[in-house]
Amino acid sequence: MMPVLHAVIVSCPGQGHVNPLMNFAELLAMRGFFITFVTTEWTDQRLLEAASKDAAARDREFQERGFKFRFLTIPDGFKPEKGRTSDIGEVFLALQSLGPTLETVLMAADKSVPPVTCIISDSFLSCTAEVAKNIGVPRVLFWTTCTAYAIIQTNANFLLSQGYIPVKEEDLKSKEKLITCLPGKLPPIRPTDLPSFYREQHISELIYGAFLHESRIQKIADYILVNTFDELEGGKEAQMGLSINGCPALAIGPVYLPNFLQGRNSMYSMWEEDKTCLQWLDAQAQGSVLYVSFDSIAVKSEKQLHELALGLEACGYPFLWVLRSDMAQGKSVVLPEGFIDRTKDRALIVNWTKQLEVLSHPSVGGFFTHNGWNSTMEAINMGVPMIGWPYFSDQFVNCRFSKDVWKVGLDLEGVDSDEYKMVTKEIVESTIKSLMKGCVGRKLRENILKLKEAATNAVMEGGTSHANLNTFVEDMIKLAKSKV
Repeated sequence: MMPVLHAVIVSCPGQGHVNPLMNFAELLAMRGFFITFVTTEWTDQRLLEAASKDAAARDREFQERGFKFRFLTIPDGFKPEKGRTSDIGEVFLALQSLGPTLETVLMAADKSVPPVTCIISDSFLSCTAEVAKNIGVPRVLFWTTCTAYAIIQTNANFLLSQGYIPVKEEDLKSKEKLITCLPGKLPPIRPTDLPSFYREQHISELIYGAFLHESRIQKIADYILVNTFDELEGGKEAQMGLSINGCPALAIGPVYLPNFLQGRNSMYSMWEEDKTCLQWLDAQAQGSVLYVSFDSIAVKSEKQLHELALGLEACGYPFLWVLRSDMAQGKSVVLPEGFIDRTKDRALIVNWTKQLEVLSHPSVGGFFTHNGWNSTMEAINMGVPMIGWPYFSDQFVNCRFSKDVWKVGLDLEGVDSDEYKMVTKEIVESTIKSLMKGCVGRKLRENILKLKEAATNAVMEGGTSHANLNTFVEDMIKLAKSKV
């Protein structure tokens, strides 16, 4: 008899982590897995509030789809009113101590569910290593990032031993100093590709230590999955650069794309989404709109936001701008005087939106982005070229590879070495015009449409990601049978 497979999926708190892990959970549920999805109480509450539903209504929706699904939550140790993005180091320190709590919650949960087959852990949850060991199941490490960043982060302590970390200020400005000692046959890595929290000039001891700790535990895994596709990042050889002691390492992404291609928009938001922007997009000419969005944690100075606004105004193109109220370094955003009136006929500003639906809309011709991995993948999958303005973590290598390796985007000169550099309205204007018209923009579109096709083929039956996911499922079946 076929054993019932039970995957415990544990997600970091944060939009960029919950979304891919929830989509992956659905892919497994479609293949007959019983899913226990675990995240923090704060994250779960945000998801429910944004969707305007309670936990019972959510459970019914999954049951109606034929999924065997349950949600468990764990406290993160912070008071409800505390922001979870203001001090990343503090948050990660708290997450690293959640192992005993997670184990207690799992052991106290309903015993009528099938035995746990594996723990699928967000790659930045080191606390799951001890839990998997104590329960006696394999720990599957799931990277919500690109392979290149995953290899960089996994080898952070090695880079430290070789003198590449912490990154010196003079190295950030050097085009000659390249890192070629990493596994996976990556393109040469520049010091500016490394995460900003490894930079000497503004190291926070808390976050620096937290991520070096995560790097050590990221080498403890029985199986590795990456939310990317082989055709984008060098095939199986690149993924094997993540393999620890020969454990399997497979690209199984983009994990949201199978749902999207079948007309199911399974995207999970922690913010209430504006529903009017799609109607506004319907009224715009095909390929004419610049979509501007810099994620849920990026902040800019008030002066920088003014320069950005004036550059958007000067470019002459219609734009849809996702502008969080707290984006001005925690203050309420104040735009240049008269800006709203001067651009009202060709601009729409919203607090949050359904990004995938926006990027897939025919009127959208470009994406001004922070280059988070979810946003980068969605732009590639929808065939929308990018302007990258990285702010944190993996965004720097995503931006650089988008421009120099995959050749599907542009960047803003100098922000890779100084994320706080003032970008003038003139630079904003000229970069947008390069993206939206002329030979540069045309070539970017040609390149990204080829990758869009490759991504679609990868997740279809017979494609590389589809086959890799089947391999993972088959391996879990063999494991479960061996324990019967």
